[in-house]
Amino acid sequence: MKMSYTRVVGLFLLACSALVSCKKEKGGLPPVTEKHRTVIEYMVADNNLYSYAVEDINEMESAWSTTYDGHMVVFLYPVSSTSIYVPSDQREGYDDRPRLLLIDRDADESRINSRVLKYYDRAIDPCDPTVMSQVLADAMTLAPAENYALIYWSHGSGWLPDGTYQSLKSTLPAVGDAAWAGSKLEGMVPENPQGVTSYSFGVSNSNGGSEMEIDAMAAALPTGTVFDFILFDACHMACVELAWELKNHTDYLIASAAETLADGFPYKTMMELMYTPQVDAAAIGRDFYDYYNVQSGAWRSATVGVVRSDKLPALADAVKALCDAGLPAEGISYAGQQFGRRSMLFQDTFYDLADFVHRTWGESDPLVTAFDAALSEAVVYAAATPMLFNDLTVKTHCGLSCYLPRTTTPLSLEAYRTRFGWSTASGMGALVP
Repeated sequence: MKMSYTRVVGLFLLACSALVSCKKEKGGLPPVTEKHRTVIEYMVADNNLYSYAVEDINEMESAWSTTYDGHMVVFLYPVSSTSIYVPSDQREGYDDRPRLLLIDRDADESRINSRVLKYYDRAIDPCDPTVMSQVLADAMTLAPAENYALIYWSHGSGWLPDGTYQSLKSTLPAVGDAAWAGSKLEGMVPENPQGVTSYSFGVSNSNGGSEMEIDAMAAALPTGTVFDFILFDACHMACVELAWELKNHTDYLIASAAETLADGFPYKTMMELMYTPQVDAAAIGRDFYDYYNVQSGAWRSATVGVVRSDKLPALADAVKALCDAGLPAEGISYAGQQFGRRSMLFQDTFYDLADFVHRTWGESDPLVTAFDAALSEAVVYAAATPMLFNDLTVKTHCGLSCYLPRTTTPLSLEAYRTRFGWSTASGMGALVP
């Protein structure tokens, strides 16, 4: 029986190796030496955000310093050579092979010049958790360090399961719509002939618009590694359901409860903060907020929450105490702050966690006071601009969004109850029949 099990495992590993076939860069380059921290960025740019991925990598190169005691490794899955998103000035000689880059200092922001550690077969699906797991293993082997941090870069829709909500692929406003005024997202509209975009993490157009679901992502993260931080350079990922799934894999979660501008995190100013001996996750979140808060028009749009993972169990206990005590006669309040824009058909999806608690149970309940204390321990930094995209007013923001159970959305409710641990740990899954 033992021999049979070994063979099965061996065949499985062989299959995984074949799935994620790769080619090492030739040329006898020296091995990468071990450093204090390697930051791994997983970029699924096989979509309308590709040009922004190139810009961000160029920002990393221009901001890189050899004084950092670390490495920056970027897995880039680009658009295919036939994609409409390949810039016209790059079509000649365009290379659509997925690759693992070791960021080097380079002041030329017109092209990516970093060393390629490994090429991957174009046929892989970057939203397959098995592929992601192999890429992370490659990065940790080829750019070794004492500690690791992880950045996910792509579209995002929080915890929502693949295809659960039709609004994950929502109709975009017209090119001249005021919703785009001043937004760097504006350039994406005329390039998309279907007039739609996806907000679920890791949209890969070459793989049928595939997405990676959060519970599968968490299960595929390396066993025995706790990242210094996991940062999502993507929309709607600062949700408590996601934070709970990742709590055993990272010390801190850094993400936005709302939609983010396509420019994303400001790597030029953020790079140095990622390589301090002791990570100051709040400083990274503050840098993101400060960058956008001084902008004007729709570009002054940002929310950010920095969550300390080891404090999440106490937060869940505080919410469960409220749920176990029972709802007031009025039931769940759905009238609170939301972070999904109605103009993008994303309403009734991401509610502010603290606003939900206060509106539902009031201000005077001692259990609410206990919740506030637990929240202040779990969220070490939170900030939001007064408006988002000149469209959505932010009256309150605690740093974490949450799903509010509804019997009118049975698919989401079932997934919430059966696949996401926060539902049971907090008791929120039992708030409706």
